[in-house]
Amino acid sequence: MTDIIIHDPALCTGCRQCMTACSFKKYRTYNYNLSMCKVLEDPSGGFVRVHCHHCRDPMCAAACPTGACKKDEKTGFVTIDQMLCIGCKSCMYACPISIPHIGRGLKIMVKCDMCAGDPECIKVCSPKAIKVMSREDAATKIKEIESR
Repeated sequence: MTDIIIHDPALCTGCRQCMTACSFKKYRTYNYNLSMCKVLEDPSGGFVRVHCHHCRDPMCAAACPTGACKKDEKTGFVTIDQMLCIGCKSCMYACPISIPHIGRGLKIMVKCDMCAGDPECIKVCSPKAIKVMSREDAATKIKEIESR
């Protein structure tokens, strides 16, 4: 069963601590620009979080010419093997929300890898706006959020 991250905009304060935790975990510096997730102001009020959904059938993996972008069938996490990536951006163009991006100081693509199953962003979200749950439970929760 795949675990994914969901975001409840009604609980999000826009503090962006998830972004700083992510950048520190990956690059050992606090920098919003280095985060694998983004918290954006919603034009209609509040905040939205943009992050990899580790899709059931990832378009990014299908588009990768080297096989660097792949889905782990056991965990369900979609990752990019930095040794195989050639930085062609095919995964970014194929992703419906353009999540993979060129890593700062690198010539390869990067994206959320769920911190190998222990996401740092979840640990710092004090209002509990982001959670990790099974894809099936997330579908139910998303319907609940959308009905508000």
